[in-house]
Amino acid sequence: MERGPGDETPDRHGRLLAALVGRGDLVLLGCDAGVSELVGRAAPLRIVLVTAADGASADQIRARIEPLVKATRPGGPPTHFVVVGGDAAAGRAALARAAPLIQPVRMGFHHVDAAGALARVKGQALPALEEACARLAEVGPLGPEALDRALAEGRALAQQERAIVDRLTGTRRVTVAIMIACAALLAVSYAFGPGTHELALWRMGANSGEAVRRGEVYRLLASAFLHADVVHLLVNMVALWSLGPMLEALLGPRRFLLLYGASALGGSIASASASAFAEGRWGVGASGAIWGLMTAGIGIALRPHGLLPPAMIAQMRSRAWWPLGLNLVYSLQPGIDLLAHLGGGVVGFALVVTVLPRGLTPVEQRAPRERPTDAEPRPRPLLTAAAALMGAAMALSVVAALAAGRPWELGAPPALERTAIADIGVALDLPETLARTTSVDEVDGLRLHSYGRLPETPMMFQLAVLPRPDGMTPDQIDAHLEQGRKALDEEPTEAAVTKGRATRLTLGGRPALSVRHKHENGVELVTYVVALEDRDVLLKAYVAADRPASWAGIEDRVAATLAPR
Repeated sequence: MERGPGDETPDRHGRLLAALVGRGDLVLLGCDAGVSELVGRAAPLRIVLVTAADGASADQIRARIEPLVKATRPGGPPTHFVVVGGDAAAGRAALARAAPLIQPVRMGFHHVDAAGALARVKGQALPALEEACARLAEVGPLGPEALDRALAEGRALAQQERAIVDRLTGTRRVTVAIMIACAALLAVSYAFGPGTHELALWRMGANSGEAVRRGEVYRLLASAFLHADVVHLLVNMVALWSLGPMLEALLGPRRFLLLYGASALGGSIASASASAFAEGRWGVGASGAIWGLMTAGIGIALRPHGLLPPAMIAQMRSRAWWPLGLNLVYSLQPGIDLLAHLGGGVVGFALVVTVLPRGLTPVEQRAPRERPTDAEPRPRPLLTAAAALMGAAMALSVVAALAAGRPWELGAPPALERTAIADIGVALDLPETLARTTSVDEVDGLRLHSYGRLPETPMMFQLAVLPRPDGMTPDQIDAHLEQGRKALDEEPTEAAVTKGRATRLTLGGRPALSVRHKHENGVELVTYVVALEDRDVLLKAYVAADRPASWAGIEDRVAATLAPR
């Protein structure tokens, strides 16, 4: 049947619909009241045809098209709105005004006038629509039987997609367990009193290359369950909830657990490697694991292993790269652990494009709301053992960190123990936790003994003996200290340091000097020079910015105990 371009508008709509359906790559989802909706069979595409009366005004056409535009949901396929009929100027004006400034998906707006001429008003061109319009004179509208068959095919496709979505929301036990663990550990990190949070994070397993090289390998996994604050936790848990349930249902709980744990481990190893270039660097967070989940989604889109139908894969490919680009830009911000993100991302992507999905049953072949293990066509004891090992490693890493760090001790005042330093002939009382962490270095000709290590301990002390002429009288010692006080006040400091005035004081019955420096990072340095009978002792106390309240004033107590051995 041949029709001329001057036919009635509904007839033009019907012939355009027939030309689009006849291509074979589009499926009709609905056709009612002058509105038809088609979607791509294997490509992410949606076309909405809307009939407009030939005499309709721009406002009337806009009132018809605008609700359909507003109903478009974010995350869907690219959508093209086509007004069929109406005056050319009115139709194009209506489409131009209906196009939103911020579009939830990529959109195109087109008009087919009474002569069958196609005009692109806004957005990208659509070759399928151009080809269909070129064939308007060659086709007739779909007959009732053909229309019913096309609608039945569309309903079958929609039902298949709903069934797949239903199967991809069938299990989330591992995801929920991880979220509960992260939330619980954040609460624990705040439970030891004011001023202890950062120290608690360190004792609970914060990641540090220096500590890992000392043998504290449990930090590589324990740190993935820790978060700096509530905002940090919320951001990561929202990301985990948006990615985890779908991947857990697609891969099954065991493979998902392996993916999450391996990505967390890869991110932590990459982050720890950076400490060779940034001393004292440490970090916490699930971001490495979450990046692994994000890149796993990209890996499935690029190499689906037959798990999902082509239409869903095409839609995933069309929107897979935006999250990666946005997160990469975010990861370049100061204070963000870029290496942890990249390390986790590389591991997650590599696992999904290589071995992790092998042997899984395609989602459309699985029973609705099936048991998670049914994703596997046959029992896999090695997979079960590997997943159990990964779960045990993650749980034991947290337990080991708590057992080694003993964060609950932060709320109690430190116990002091007498510590003798034989090679310089001095003894003093030090907190027990600091006395167990010692090192000796040569700095500017001085033998410097260090006790404690920031940020592992709330404070760190350094001790050295300063040369002093023999046989000085008390008055000479007094003049010597006054000269030292003036020198300390005149000594220049770095721009990032705020220095107080040097003061004379008595510590443990001995004359001494004291001066305080406040660094930009919040660490306070208190320097003491204590005059013993035959020598001067230099004592430096480095105080963490958030030391526990129970540690307040410890530096003065320690300095007052200095005495010859």
